[in-house]
Amino acid sequence: MSLLHPTSVAVIGASGDERKVGHLILRNLLTQGFCGNVFPVNPKGGEILGHAAYKSIGDITEHVDLAIIVTPAETVAPLAEECGKKGVPSLVVISAGFRESGEEGKVREEKLQEIVKHYDMDLVGPNCLGLMRPSIGMNASFGSHLPPAGSVALLSQSGALGQAFMDRAGSIGLKISLFVSMGNKATMDESDFLELCERDEETKVIGLYLENIRDGRHFLALARRINRTKPIILLKAGTTERGRRAVSSHTGALAGSDAAVQAICGQSGIRRALTAEEFLDMLRTLSLQPALLSSSIGIITNAGGPGVLAADAAEREGISLVSLSPENEEHLKSILPPTASIRNPIDVIGDALADRFEHAIQAVAKDENMDGALVIVTPQVMTPTKEIAETIIAAKKNHPLFPIVTSFMGKEGVRDAITLLHQHGIPNFSCPEIAVHMLSMLRSPIDAPTEDEDVPFNAKRAEKARQILTEAGPGLLSEDRTAALFSLYALPLPKGRVAKTKEEAVVIARDIGFPVAAKISSTDIVHKTDVGGVRVDLQTEDDVQKAFDAIWTSVASKAPNAKRDGILIQQFLPPGNEFIVGTLKDPGVGQLVMAGLGGIYTELFADASFRLAPVSLSVAYPMLGSLRSFQILTGMRGKAPLDTAALADLICTTSILAVECPAIAEIDMNPVLVTEKGLTILDAKIIVNGKR
Repeated sequence: MSLLHPTSVAVIGASGDERKVGHLILRNLLTQGFCGNVFPVNPKGGEILGHAAYKSIGDITEHVDLAIIVTPAETVAPLAEECGKKGVPSLVVISAGFRESGEEGKVREEKLQEIVKHYDMDLVGPNCLGLMRPSIGMNASFGSHLPPAGSVALLSQSGALGQAFMDRAGSIGLKISLFVSMGNKATMDESDFLELCERDEETKVIGLYLENIRDGRHFLALARRINRTKPIILLKAGTTERGRRAVSSHTGALAGSDAAVQAICGQSGIRRALTAEEFLDMLRTLSLQPALLSSSIGIITNAGGPGVLAADAAEREGISLVSLSPENEEHLKSILPPTASIRNPIDVIGDALADRFEHAIQAVAKDENMDGALVIVTPQVMTPTKEIAETIIAAKKNHPLFPIVTSFMGKEGVRDAITLLHQHGIPNFSCPEIAVHMLSMLRSPIDAPTEDEDVPFNAKRAEKARQILTEAGPGLLSEDRTAALFSLYALPLPKGRVAKTKEEAVVIARDIGFPVAAKISSTDIVHKTDVGGVRVDLQTEDDVQKAFDAIWTSVASKAPNAKRDGILIQQFLPPGNEFIVGTLKDPGVGQLVMAGLGGIYTELFADASFRLAPVSLSVAYPMLGSLRSFQILTGMRGKAPLDTAALADLICTTSILAVECPAIAEIDMNPVLVTEKGLTILDAKIIVNGKR
C-alpha cells in the first residue's frame, strides 16, 4: 500500500527549471501539505527548491516508498533497475515515449515490465500524469492543485481528462480519496487499481474513465464483488467506430465494443455514465447521499413548471411520486397557504420563504411513504435562496439517512446558495430532470445477480459439437450441420431438409405438411433475402416447384460465384412475436450472448441486451427485463403473456453452446418465434472462426 500511504517520495528527474515537469512535481510535493520526506534526484546534484539533490536514488540513505520518474524514455529502464536494487516498492513513470509511440517505444515498455516484475514493484504508467492522495497532502503529479479530500477514487486512463475533473471537483462538491492517471497500464491496469481501492478505507465510491479494458472477464469478476460494497461508476470511451479509431491512435490500445461494456455493466451492477458531466454528477451523488431504499420520493418546488418537468422525469426513471400520509398531508395543509399544492410535487408557490420549505421538507423526510426528496428552487424576487439552502442543510443533519438532492435553478441568484449546499455535502443540479436522474442512481442496480449460479456444461456433448464444427471448417455452417448441432442442445428448429431437385422438394414438402418455406442452402450466402433466396407460405406442390426455380435463378443471377447446395424446404409458421438471440466473440472478453427484438425490427429499433457468456437464468431474465420490448412478452392491450421462460432458457442454452464451442465466432437466430407456450427458431446462422 506504499502507493496510498508513502512516507517518503523520490522525484527522479527533479529540475530547477520551472518549465519542466520534474520541477512542477517536486514543487507540488513540497508545497501542498505532504508531510513525508521528499528527495530530489538529479545527476548534477546541487540544490533544488531548497532541498539537496541526490545524483542517484542509490545515494539516498533512507528508505524510499515511492519513486516518480520524469526523465527521457530511453533512460527510464536503467533508473527503474536502480529503484529495484534500492528496494523501492512503488514507481510512477510520468515519461512518455513508450508503447503509445510505436515499435521502439513498445520494446522500451516491455523492458520496463521485465524490471518491475523482477523486483516485484508496483508501477503506475508510463505516459501518465501521476497520482494524488488529498488526505495526506500528496500531489505526486503535474496537476496544478489537490482537490478536496473525501471518499471518491477516480481512476483515469486519460491524465488530461482526469486533471480536468480534479480542477472542477471543488466547485461541484466532489471530494477525492485518490486520483490515479493510469497511462499505458504497463503492469497495473484497471483491475489492479480496483483491488487497491477495495482495500482502501478512505474510498467509498470508485469512478473509472477507460478507453479499453484489458481483461474483461477478470475485470467483471472483481467489479461484481467490489460493487456490492463500493459503487463503481464507469465512463467508457471508444464505443463507436470513429471513437475506436481515435483511441487506437491515442493510446495504442484496441478498445472493446459497446456490447461488451453493456454486458460487463449489466452483470456486475456497475453504473454507466454516458457523458463526462453525468459521470461527475453520479460520483458526487453516490458519495454524498445514502442509498434510496425504494422508488418513492417527494418533490418540493416553488414553481409549477419545474415541478412538472421533475414529475415527467420521475416517470421516465421509474420513480414513484406517492402522496403524503393523511396525517402529514393534513398537517402541511394547515401550515401552507390555500394556493399551495399538497399533492406530490408539493408546490409551496412563488412567494415562499424558507419556513415553507422547512415545513415541506420535514413532512416529506418523516413520512413513511417516502424515501428521498428533491427540492427545486427558482430565484424569484422575494426568494431567500441562501436561507432556503441553510434550511435544507439543517434538515439533512436531522435526517442523515434520508437522501436529498436539490435543483437551485439559475445562476447569479443562486450562486451563494449552491456553494453552501456543496460545502455541506448536498449535490445541486441545474435542471430538475438531472436531479431526478441522480436520485434514481441511488437505487441499487436491479439487474445484477446477487449470487452466482452453476451453469450446466456437458463435456461429451461439447466434444460432439466441436467435431461437427471441425468437419465443417471455417465459414458459414450449412443447414444440415446447423440442425445437427442444434439437436445436441435441444434447440427447436422447424422441420426441414435440403432438396437437390424440385421433385425432391415436393416430396419433402409433402412429408412436412403444407404450408412450407423454401430457402437457398449455401455456405457462401449469409443473408438469403438479399439475393432473392427465400419464398414463404407455399401452399401447394406447384408453389414449391415454382419457388425452387425462382430461387435458383435469382441466386445464380445475383450471386453467381456462390456455391449452391440445394434448397431448404422447411415448415412455415405464420408471423408472430419475433425476437433475436445470438452470440458474438469480442476480442477483449470472449463470447457475448445477446437477446432482443427480432424480425424486421432488429436493426430499426436496435433493442438488444448483451451479457458475457455463459449465463444462468438469474442473468437471462434481467436481460429480457431491460428490453424496451419486454411488454410484448408480458402481454399488452389484452394479449396473453408469451413464454418468457422458454426464451430465457434459449438464451442460457445458446450461451453454453458458444462457450463449449470456442470456434464459433457468431450465432444469429433471427427470428425466434415466441408463442404463449414455447418457441421456434425460424432461421439460424452460425459462423465458424470468424470467416464469412
